[in-house]
Amino acid sequence: MKKNVLISSILLVLSTSSLTHAQEMLIIEDDEDEAPVEAIKLDAVEVTSKANSAEEMMKTGARPPFAQTIQLPQLQSINDWLESANGVYGDASGKGTRSVIVRGFETRQINFEFDGVPLDTGYDGMTGMDVMPMNWISAGRIAHADATPTDGVGLGGKIDFYALDPGILEAFVENSLTGFIASIAHGMKYKQWRWAVTGGGQYSPGFYLSRSFEPSADEDGGWRDSSEKYGGNFFFKIGRELGDWGDLEVMSGWSNAPRGVPTGVDTGYRRYWRFTSWRVAFASARLRFHSNVLNGSVQIWATNQGNTLKAYDDASRTTQTRETASTSIWNDDDYGGRIELSSQPWNLHAAGFMRLLLRSDFRYQYHESNEMTYLGKPDVYKDSSRFYYQVRPALEWQILPNLRIFASGYAEGAKPISQAAENTSNDIQLEELNNGGFSAGLDYKILNNLDFNLRAARRLRMPTLKEQFRNIPELDEEVPTLKPEVAWDFEAEIHYKPIDTVALTIGVFDTEIHDLIEFKYISGYKISYNVSESRIAGTDIALALGPWFGISGEISYHYLYAYDLSQEHELNDRPAHNLRFAAHYAPIENLKFTLGGQFESKRRTEAWLTTHYAWMGNVFLLHAEIEWQIEHFSLYLRGTNLTDYNYSRAFGYPEPGFNLTLGAKVSL
Repeated sequence: MKKNVLISSILLVLSTSSLTHAQEMLIIEDDEDEAPVEAIKLDAVEVTSKANSAEEMMKTGARPPFAQTIQLPQLQSINDWLESANGVYGDASGKGTRSVIVRGFETRQINFEFDGVPLDTGYDGMTGMDVMPMNWISAGRIAHADATPTDGVGLGGKIDFYALDPGILEAFVENSLTGFIASIAHGMKYKQWRWAVTGGGQYSPGFYLSRSFEPSADEDGGWRDSSEKYGGNFFFKIGRELGDWGDLEVMSGWSNAPRGVPTGVDTGYRRYWRFTSWRVAFASARLRFHSNVLNGSVQIWATNQGNTLKAYDDASRTTQTRETASTSIWNDDDYGGRIELSSQPWNLHAAGFMRLLLRSDFRYQYHESNEMTYLGKPDVYKDSSRFYYQVRPALEWQILPNLRIFASGYAEGAKPISQAAENTSNDIQLEELNNGGFSAGLDYKILNNLDFNLRAARRLRMPTLKEQFRNIPELDEEVPTLKPEVAWDFEAEIHYKPIDTVALTIGVFDTEIHDLIEFKYISGYKISYNVSESRIAGTDIALALGPWFGISGEISYHYLYAYDLSQEHELNDRPAHNLRFAAHYAPIENLKFTLGGQFESKRRTEAWLTTHYAWMGNVFLLHAEIEWQIEHFSLYLRGTNLTDYNYSRAFGYPEPGFNLTLGAKVSL
């Protein structure tokens, strides 16, 4: 066997386009009589994801540069899970839930995928992530920059969720002050077939805000919808190996998560809101194939997301059982497909190995909104649709066993198809938008315990249908045509692990954004406009220690600088400082204690149909957990200390205090 075989096999870790491709093995054979050599895995760490197969997809893999893999915890909210990562924090929205902010960028500026299916909406780009049930997910990854040539992260990053791969039987239950959650899952493999199925539900008892209002017969205690809530979900996936050349997988899911809504904050009028439905449903099919020349996958999907909002004239329980003042229904459909191709590496001898890659996304996005009032007939006011595409060719070059570089360029565009509105004479029509960018990266393993990663990119985000569709009255001032957001992004990261029990990661980033899209009010109408130039920069520092004698811990710090350069003021709805810590103690094998905390220099509590926000100052959150595990059973008790009234309300709790959560899991 040639000596270059060993070097070429290093490409496994460096050639995967995401965790979903970690299964790919780059194998070089010199001779038909010789067995293939498996790829060497550098800097191996344990990963719990079994995303795409009932088989163990990967036991080891490289620590992804500029990305964090979040292992599946016991049941809790998506936001609690994501906020355990450095550079991520939450923000309460007017939809009665916390939205996710990554390095100062809102959810609409972050790509969000579930096993390759994009779940952002064409209308506003935002998906309530907590509508995704935890019992669907095995692991997650937050990427701050392209880890691979065709990653294609959004303006503020990318969040990937990977589907569960359960055992024969897994059952969860969890109960807390805010409600009850339960789920059950089953998975198995038989010959070439594999499958997994899960279902669950949640219940919220409803409550009033006694500190704000005294309850009475007519007033139930505040501005929050206090009715009981029920929700459910169901998900399945089934796959089959197609001989030695590939496999086929089909999956589908549905979830409904109605939620309470904090309203009436600085809106100027007394209206009370209730989301009676908040749903997401999708279906997907993916074919993966590999040969001596080409590897790749083809995936198609259909998604539907929507909600029903009921508005009332007051907050009493009596009123909320009568006919509503108005009912709004939003519906977003997305039909699309993705093609990913990767050549086998070419042997360039002394110059290393090289391969070409291609990723193409094509999507049809349709949004429908209508409002029904008790005074009139249904009024369809924001129907619109468009075709979206992105084509991303890339080159990857393994120059040395410890040095990789890559470069990719891409073209992105959105072409309007249809638009309808009540006041068509005053519409600003959807515009056809086309733009593009690039991404370049360098990964260098300086020593066995020291990695250096560098990224440069021209990132891009197209306006959403909501931002493009600005139905406004005649104005004295001209509203310019909206432009895509363009960001010049530079990032560097050092990962140092001097011994097995100490790991340090330091990352810095600088993102200058041209035409950042913001919103303002004109004559009572909310319109979108471009901020000519702004800057978001900062640093991430994370330190992991242990275990030593059963003790381990993590501490991380995130600093954010966000500034509007054109108006010379801070983009002040983002906290500058974010500090987290956690300490773990396992006195015996089956028992673990955890104590953790989180500090934020600022958090917004509520914003609903208004340009004003309710701000809290510095926020400190403390939590503790006890977990006991035996072979097929685990039990945990978690407590969260919400010391601030506004902070507790932002999380959906009625009062400050120590909220306890009790949960259990059975697995066979």
